[in-house]
Amino acid sequence: MEKEKFENLFEIAKIRFNEKKFSDAKNFLLEYINSNPTLEAINLLGIVYINLNENDEAILLFKNLISKNFIDENIYNNLGIALKKNKNYSSAIDHFNLSIKVNEKSISSYFNLGNTYAEIGQNRNSEKNFKICLKFNKNYLPAIINLSALYINTRLLDKAMKVLKNCLKDNPNNLEILENIAKIYLIRKQFSKAEFYIKKIVSIFPTANNKLIPVALGFLYQGNSGKYLSITKTYSKKLTNKSSIFKLNYNHKNRNLKIGFVTPDLRSHPIGFFLKDMLPVLSKKIEIYIFNTGVHQDQISEYSKKYVKWIDCENQNFEQLSELIYEKKLDTLIDTSGITRTNNLNVFRLKPVKKQISWAGWLATTKMKEIDYIIGDNFATPKKDDKNFTEKVYRMENIWCTYSRSLLENKVIRKRAIHSKEITFGCFQRPEKINQNVIRTWSHILLRKKNSIIIFINKSFDSYEKKRIINSFKKYNVNLSKIFFKIPLNRLEYISFFNLIDINLDTFPYNGGTTSFESTFMNVPTLTLKNNSCMFRCGESINQNLNMKDWIAKNEDEYIQKALLFCNKKFISDIKNKLNEMNSNSLLFDSKQFSFEFVKMLEKIN
Repeated sequence: MEKEKFENLFEIAKIRFNEKKFSDAKNFLLEYINSNPTLEAINLLGIVYINLNENDEAILLFKNLISKNFIDENIYNNLGIALKKNKNYSSAIDHFNLSIKVNEKSISSYFNLGNTYAEIGQNRNSEKNFKICLKFNKNYLPAIINLSALYINTRLLDKAMKVLKNCLKDNPNNLEILENIAKIYLIRKQFSKAEFYIKKIVSIFPTANNKLIPVALGFLYQGNSGKYLSITKTYSKKLTNKSSIFKLNYNHKNRNLKIGFVTPDLRSHPIGFFLKDMLPVLSKKIEIYIFNTGVHQDQISEYSKKYVKWIDCENQNFEQLSELIYEKKLDTLIDTSGITRTNNLNVFRLKPVKKQISWAGWLATTKMKEIDYIIGDNFATPKKDDKNFTEKVYRMENIWCTYSRSLLENKVIRKRAIHSKEITFGCFQRPEKINQNVIRTWSHILLRKKNSIIIFINKSFDSYEKKRIINSFKKYNVNLSKIFFKIPLNRLEYISFFNLIDINLDTFPYNGGTTSFESTFMNVPTLTLKNNSCMFRCGESINQNLNMKDWIAKNEDEYIQKALLFCNKKFISDIKNKLNEMNSNSLLFDSKQFSFEFVKMLEKIN
């Protein structure tokens, strides 16, 4: 009877293990092993320790078995896994090799070797071991997926696609295969092909709805507004199907307005750059809640906490967060993320607050009827753009947002002239915004202005993106001696690089926002282009508010003509001096005045 009891303990432990209830499995195994220390049970306990990230205990257990001459490929292999998780890579590799010495066809050990080498950047050794796995079993899916991921990470995209397409025939609905194929098309900027695979993923795995976001972004970068709106509509429809259960019958009479921001980005991020100088002013007029859904906080976050009620919500699901927001009886809830990977739109779908707004962080429609307003201005979102928005556009008097002057003032040196013979164009945008139309237009400028160069300045330029951009310029016969890249080490260096630039070239149709504010502060004029994208016309709004209408081109031909016309060192020096004079009282950096308007806006819509 006693023996049967212990056997049951082991069976229950295995059931709990298969259910991934590792803490329960551990407790049952410890009780079982206490009276019946079988090799099978001890080995399983070691694996449980690994799954619980109790790697030191796993290492001790497996080493103890080996010291007692239990020589088994699985024990060596499992010890290797625990060592790898503890980042003891050299010893992990040794033990995977010992496992292979016991069994030269140990696919699992070769696979773990491949993963270990990939983690420490030894890509050739990683590839070699994944290929050995496939030599023994050509259909070993983990090796196929990880080999393709290795090729994707090293931008050997043709090799990755070949591996995946061969495997897709037998695994047409495998999430990781479909996802890796979609990732290749996203990297190649072939967004329609990526859309096909991601829509297939979402149809099979509805919880993977967020995977539509990079496709939506891709179509925006290319200026394909129709496709963006279509994808966004699909995405919004597939958010939670739960309806709001909240009764919103309270009002703000006889008290200050109460507003909340749902954001992961009140830190060194555009949202932090916009809000930092606003919060001291806003907090005197209204009660502010920050529902922080991000994991990263910094000096801007800590500064902001002095003026708001800060609530960390990163571990709450959207229903819990919605309940929490509802309990605060807010008048207005503001989304700062829109259609981005870290968004909280499920919360807004449940409508825990009567008035909901999209502002600052996302400048296109969310296609959500639950969001009442999007905040724009007369230049960024003229009335003819209303058709682009499901939300009602509320137009601020001057500009849709401001940049916090305190983040740059007295912290950077601004040069008003550049003492070089060359005209230096600059681009501070992420590489995704630099589409073929942009490169073609900039190529015409560089070809016609002989004594000119362009510098791309952004930490996001990896070797693949550099090569893509260089090859695109080569296609238009631009001499590569005109193309430069700078990868800033930190934010201060990034800002200081504006001093190298004569003219900042804005991307289109996806304009720069934060970069154009920063360019202006650093006395560098930005040449922008009017467009009919469903995104805000940020560049146009910024230049209109600077009274620099001449720096807004009507079309690509005029963009080229204006760039060439402005290529005069004396003229650029005068513009830099003009910007330096204007910056002291520019609306772009007047967070106090903007905050007053922001409060008026809130009072009006409530």
